Amino acid sequence: MSPKVFLFLAFLVGCQSTSQKSESRNAVSSQKRSDSPPTRLAVHPYWTDLSRLLGGIPPKDTLYWRNALRDSAWKVYAQRLSHLWEVRKKALYDSLSPWAARELEPYHEWKGTVFYPFSGADWPTLYYVYPKGNRYVFFGLEQEGDPHELSLLSPQDIARNLQGTLATLGDLLRLSFFKTKDMQVQLAHGKVRGLLPVFLALFARTGHSIYSVQHIYLKNGGTIDTLKGGTRKPPQSAWDDPITGLRFEIGLPNEPVQEVIYLSLNAANSGIERQTGSKDFLSSLRPCVTLIKSASYLLFGPDFSEMRRLILSQSVALLQEDTGIPYRYFDTAAWRVQLYGVYHQPIALFRSKYQNDLWQAYRTYPVRRLPFTIGYHTVPGQSNLLWAVRRDPQAALPPLPEEASPSKRPLSPLPPLPAPVPPSDTASAPSPPQEKRDTVLPISNEAPSNGSE
Repeated sequence: MSPKVFLFLAFLVGCQSTSQKSESRNAVSSQKRSDSPPTRLAVHPYWTDLSRLLGGIPPKDTLYWRNALRDSAWKVYAQRLSHLWEVRKKALYDSLSPWAARELEPYHEWKGTVFYPFSGADWPTLYYVYPKGNRYVFFGLEQEGDPHELSLLSPQDIARNLQGTLATLGDLLRLSFFKTKDMQVQLAHGKVRGLLPVFLALFARTGHSIYSVQHIYLKNGGTIDTLKGGTRKPPQSAWDDPITGLRFEIGLPNEPVQEVIYLSLNAANSGIERQTGSKDFLSSLRPCVTLIKSASYLLFGPDFSEMRRLILSQSVALLQEDTGIPYRYFDTAAWRVQLYGVYHQPIALFRSKYQNDLWQAYRTYPVRRLPFTIGYHTVPGQSNLLWAVRRDPQAALPPLPEEASPSKRPLSPLPPLPAPVPPSDTASAPSPPQEKRDTVLPISNEAPSNGSE
């Protein structure tokens, strides 16, 4: 055999061997891929550590954040926030979670869309009421803040610019609600702006890691798109177009990823009609469970009739106190209602929003005890909640009551306030004779099909 022929045969054998090894490796790799569990989003180390810093908790990367952790401004911030959190946790969250698990079953475990209108960044209240949602939708008048701008700040710059964030968190944790006018001032100055740092701080306090943070806006049709990093948006208010906001992906260890969306929008009829994608997006939330708290009685008037209709038509279950949708809108043919706590009259600022029919309902139907204080009634034993569940989520709602102009509606006389008494298990409460709790209609996360309103 000539040397040339020998070399040629050796080349062929080598190629065949290489090909077989390659095929073998590919087969093993393919087997590993098929046997391996589905991939999971990776925790974002920067956003997760930043959320801990903003939550008054030392970040895990103590090297990168060392200048912030050593700064006396952050130490004072962390101490104050930790105290505020522990006080509110003891006063509300520790009671709210087991109460919701007991009273709101099976919707406490709802795994679909959860809606919180007029919410600001009140993540903990919503989370402890509905902890298993796969998508949470918030909106408010407050500007959201810019993730790109925040990420460009040094750790020490962040630590020294948290006065507005602490003031806003202080209102929520002391009172259980935000003050919108104060928030707009608190979060508009300094280098750490908007509700972004507030959300991040509260995510950390509920034990969540951050997978992603996006700056978003609404397009035609209600679809969400992402603002490019570094693209400075023009100065805006909640009445401007397009609607902008934030999208977070968060999660607890070994739990499914949860999406949290906040939109800065004007929920009045004029805003919903004018702002691009607003009505389409809000109409896409069905079916959802809803929470309404400290909503300034906006849903009482004709200017918010469209938002009121959207909430009622898309919610399969709704928890609210008396600042939400007026009692008369919960037609007993469509809703099962349970009342909690006590109802006497609104706080003085909202005296005109007194509901005589709700007052009568609390003295006509069985009422259940409310073991915590929530909403505008900050005096223990004075809070109320209404829990409403659709009898048939697939059916259209009955026609909603006509809404007279506030200037033409006579004011109901306020009843005298009784002497303060501890809340009782049988105070007085909601709708017609109570049905057994096991008669809750089964529902799915699929949108109702028979065209509910």
